[in-house]
Amino acid sequence: MASKPSSDLAALYALRPSEFTRHRNAQAAELRRQGRTEEATAVRRLKKPSLALWAVNALAREQAGAVRAFAEATDRLKRVQLGGREPVAGATDARRRALDVLLRAADAILAREGFEAASNTRERISDTLVGAAADRDTRRALLEGRLTEERQAPGFDVLSGLRIAPPAARRTERPIPPQDERRRQEERRARDRATVARRAPEAPDADRERAAELARKARALETAAEARAREAAGAARVVQELQQQLRQAKARAREQRRTARAAALAATRARQHAERLAAKLRG
Repeated sequence: MASKPSSDLAALYALRPSEFTRHRNAQAAELRRQGRTEEATAVRRLKKPSLALWAVNALAREQAGAVRAFAEATDRLKRVQLGGREPVAGATDARRRALDVLLRAADAILAREGFEAASNTRERISDTLVGAAADRDTRRALLEGRLTEERQAPGFDVLSGLRIAPPAARRTERPIPPQDERRRQEERRARDRATVARRAPEAPDADRERAAELARKARALETAAEARAREAAGAARVVQELQQQLRQAKARAREQRRTARAAALAATRARQHAERLAAKLRG
C-alpha cells in the first residue's frame, strides 16, 4: 500500500497482535473522516499479524543491526552461488549463524512478552526472515519492521542450506536414528552424482563447469548435514543418560520415602509401648 507512510505502517505493526485490529480500525476511520478514502480503504484491508510476523517486525525494531547483518549475509551467499570465488560452505555458515542470532532474539522477545508460541512459530519466523531477505521487493519492509504478511523460504535453487529447523523435538517424539539418516544421505548423494554424470557429457563446457560447481556445493552441504547428524546423535545420547539418571533418582526417592514411613511407624509403636508401661507403673 504505497499511499500509507512507512512510519505509520511500522507503528501499526509494532502493536501487540491483540491491539492491532482496534488501532487499525481507528486509523481507517480517521483517514475516512479526513476524506482520504483510498488510504482508509487500504488500512482497513490490513490483516492482523500472526505471532510469527509480529516477532519478525519486533526484531527489526530491537535488533536492527542483526537484521541488517542477516540481509547482507544473504546477499553474500547469493553472490557465491552465482559464481563467486568464495567457498560456498563459509558463506552458508555465516548466513546460518546470522539467522541463529535472530531466532534466539525472537525466542527472548516472545518469552519476555509472555507469548506461548505454537510449535511451528519458530519455523515460520525463520521462513519469513529468509524469504523477505532474499526478495528485494520485501527487504526494505523487513529492515523497517513493517512486513504485512509472512513469507516462504526460497527453494534450494535460490538459496541452499538456509532454512533453520525448529527446536529439537519433545521427548515424546522419536528422533530419526543416525544410521537411517546416514543411509538417506548416501542415497541422495548417489542420485545426485548419477544425475551429474549422466548430464555432464552432453553439456557444453560452461554447463559442465556449472555442474561441477553444484557438485562441490552439494558435497559441502552434505558435510554440514553429517556434522548436524552427529551432533543430534550426541544430543540423543545425553538425553538418554539424563533420563536414566532421573529414573534412578526417582527410585532412590521412593526407597527413602519407604524407609521414612517405616521409621515413623516404629517410633509410633515405641511411644505407644512406653505410654502403656508408664500407665502400669502409675497403677
